[in-house]
Amino acid sequence: MDYAAELKVALELARRAGEIQLAGQEVTLGVEIKADDSPVTTVDRACEDLILNGLREAFPEDGFLGEETGAHDGTSGRTWIVDPLDGTRPFIRGIPTYACLIALEANGEPVVGVMHLPALKETYCASRGGGAFLNDQPIRVSKTRDLNRAMGSALGQMERQDEPVGKQLLAAMSEWDYAYGFMDAYTYGCIAAGRIDLCVNLLDKPWDCAAAACIVSEAGGTYSDIEGNRTVHNGSIILSNGHLHDAILARLQV
Repeated sequence: MDYAAELKVALELARRAGEIQLAGQEVTLGVEIKADDSPVTTVDRACEDLILNGLREAFPEDGFLGEETGAHDGTSGRTWIVDPLDGTRPFIRGIPTYACLIALEANGEPVVGVMHLPALKETYCASRGGGAFLNDQPIRVSKTRDLNRAMGSALGQMERQDEPVGKQLLAAMSEWDYAYGFMDAYTYGCIAAGRIDLCVNLLDKPWDCAAAACIVSEAGGTYSDIEGNRTVHNGSIILSNGHLHDAILARLQV
């Protein structure tokens, strides 16, 4: 199926949300702390309202899952998954790796993905069968095949350091050539573009990684949860160039 129309709408909405984010850097933010102890700002909510209204207008039969507004059922069997401002903490601090993430899931698979990083002027996008792109240029994952040559990134190893999976992840990271700091969606874009080789996130939500799952897959890589299931809904994600996927999965089994 051709998802060109869906990708076009997602790109336009992400860019408009990016304009709100850039403008929001110049004003005093209304910051609140949510029940999960994460921050939310007026910019998060304004971006999600913009995206939700735009998607409803363009695709009224589709469902919606947003970080701030939750789930809205549709009748098409498809669901848009949105993080209106990925990296709210960096955004509040003026760190330019924040992003707007929009994905479309059909039959359990992300088939459209957009990651727009307005402060970095980088837009990653993909649709099923259409390839992956950074600022309209095709991108591919790296060719690294050995973990001891890999540059990787991780999140959740400290929060889950007392659990077996946290200990396994820390041990696996010691095998990598270099463990890079985690930078939200920017890390995922770096995997798709071949800048780094893999990442493991023990704490991800679907809105954090659905767009990246599509983009990395179309760039020649792969994704799964930490048990190897091809889903973005189980609270964890591994994104890799594909060559390293089985090796990192094996090291996370407890």
